[in-house]
Amino acid sequence: MKLGGREHGFTLVEMVTVIVLLSIIAVVLAPFIANAIQAWHDGKARAELVARGRLALERLAREVRQAVPNSLETLDAGQGIQFVRSRAGGRYIERFDNFGTAFTRMNRRFRKNVALANGLYKMGTGLSVSAGDILVIGNTSPVALKAFPGNGPAVLLSGISATTSAADGTNQGQILGFANHRFPVDSPGRHFTIADQTVEVGLTGNTLRWHTAAGLTNYDANADWGASDPVLVDGVSAVSFTYAPGTPAATGVLRIDLQLATDTNNSIRLYHEVHVRNTP
Repeated sequence: MKLGGREHGFTLVEMVTVIVLLSIIAVVLAPFIANAIQAWHDGKARAELVARGRLALERLAREVRQAVPNSLETLDAGQGIQFVRSRAGGRYIERFDNFGTAFTRMNRRFRKNVALANGLYKMGTGLSVSAGDILVIGNTSPVALKAFPGNGPAVLLSGISATTSAADGTNQGQILGFANHRFPVDSPGRHFTIADQTVEVGLTGNTLRWHTAAGLTNYDANADWGASDPVLVDGVSAVSFTYAPGTPAATGVLRIDLQLATDTNNSIRLYHEVHVRNTP
């Protein structure tokens, strides 16, 4: 287009000069842009690792807090743990409890070191028992619990029935049924727990897996988890479990040191403590 008799536009030299200058600017800025993009991707990857790790630790902590007292222990040189899960619990009736005319049959009241051949009274109603449920009273250590099925803190339940005013002096209780059994230790608070599963959590390759077995099956010194068990969290580069059991008057502490990674540039390390109530 002509304006005032002259032509306007860019010469070839001007265009080449602009292209050269833009190329130089692009070469200078490219590493900064690439580093910013890589930093964003790395930050996103680490955030996802943290979220996955925290979710796994929170789930594990929630389950561990439901463990039967004094059932938690480490396995496989600290790369796993096992514990017995408590499904329910309550208060049993002890020999010298004063309930007047209620719970009158003495052979259904708790007495340590005396065989209970006719079940055990418990307060309240509404508790149900499933096949394979185990009654635990006064457990003091994993070793004591592993005495099952002999006389010890655990016995297999055969069922549960209601008390009656005619036979037991009350209809506000239940009778936990089991075969002839002697409990060597009582509970200071007269507590009992109903256990339904043995739980193991351990490392296989780079995956932390969740293994369960009915009752006290697999509650031993062996690591029973494997590649067919459900995944708790993957991408694990290292894990360490340590446990201080505490005392009946003080909680135990489970320490979990978990390291997750997607590659050599993206890794995190999470540390978590779970306080475990061990009063029998």
